[in-house]
Amino acid sequence: MTRLVCDAKAQPHDRLFNYYYTHECRPALHRDSRPMFAFPALPRGAGNDPHGTIFSGSKAFDRFLNPRPYLAIHAIILALSFAMILAGSELFTNGVEWMGKRLDIAEAAVGSLLAAVGTALPETFIPAVALLTGRDSAAAHDAVGVGAIMGAPLMLSTVALFVMGCAALGFRRRRGRIALRVVRKDGRRDLAFFFPVFLAVVIMGTLRLGVIARHVAAGALLAAYAGYCVVMLRLKRADGVELEHGLYFESIFRGRGEDPRAFAIAVQVLFGVSAILFGAVEFVDQVILFSRHVGLNPGVLSLILSPLATELPEKYNSVVWIRQRKDHLALANITGAMVFQSCIPVALGLAFTPWILPAPELLAGTIALASVAILFINLRDSELGTPTLMIGGAAYAIFLGGLFWLGVL
Repeated sequence: MTRLVCDAKAQPHDRLFNYYYTHECRPALHRDSRPMFAFPALPRGAGNDPHGTIFSGSKAFDRFLNPRPYLAIHAIILALSFAMILAGSELFTNGVEWMGKRLDIAEAAVGSLLAAVGTALPETFIPAVALLTGRDSAAAHDAVGVGAIMGAPLMLSTVALFVMGCAALGFRRRRGRIALRVVRKDGRRDLAFFFPVFLAVVIMGTLRLGVIARHVAAGALLAAYAGYCVVMLRLKRADGVELEHGLYFESIFRGRGEDPRAFAIAVQVLFGVSAILFGAVEFVDQVILFSRHVGLNPGVLSLILSPLATELPEKYNSVVWIRQRKDHLALANITGAMVFQSCIPVALGLAFTPWILPAPELLAGTIALASVAILFINLRDSELGTPTLMIGGAAYAIFLGGLFWLGVL
């Protein structure tokens, strides 16, 4: 049975904008916590308007109440927010790469630390914005935040690896080989850090921890990532390492992108962060609105859509580096992002939510851990074959199948 839900405090001429379609078996949807009341919906085209001139029974009114035309608008705004997030990430990543060169940071640290942190900003800002804003609809925002937090490691350990395998096959003639030649020590170091930390995170999601315990765990994650950063920054940078692209802002405004000024680097990094933040705010709002229209749980929608879009920077950078035969940087960008995602966003989740993981998020965490274990085992030497990478695609397909089995898709 369909109902119309009205804001009781709205003036008569404003009530038209406070009606939503919902179902009898679901709670009434509203944008704030003000009192609401519900009444049966009129048949379409009915002329008996019990509420004055608001309900005219006209076709225009029926079209307004029908949410389907607005799904396209939400989808367009969602896509635009994706584009803004990715554009900001591109600017930020390019800036921090030049920052790494100016600071003489090791190439492994550039891939696992600077580039990983830069490209991980979108999937970090999205849960941060979701958890720190929208307290009038805290449950929906928490669901979006936790979904994005758990979805990012899943996407990195499955789809990102699958894309790397496809890139290795696609550029095999240009590269002269298919298998990736990576630095075994660097890859295993990142994975050995990620696995126990993320395993602990998933386990904590089943324990219903108290506030103090969650805050202590969040502090421990921040301290662990700080220690990881110290280890990476102590590595020595190899001689003769050059960047493929000049600083974008210098190339556009000064024409000397290969010799950027420190001021231009800082401005580009700040501009990229601002674009990412603005896009993330809009993304969170649109995910919640879209989920209401299509009748999906916002946490499940965020678990799928957020990482799929925001992990594009990592995938894009890895494909470029594979094409340039810089396989070690391609892998470091992915594994370094895994380390970041297992600490910083999770610390936010522990601090600002009860951190009780529902079945879809637990499934995502389990599959991510299994995929990482397979990757670690196959990093026995300095070559990484495409079958190992292609397993990531199969793992993500299993995840989608699991969501269907759970009945959330």
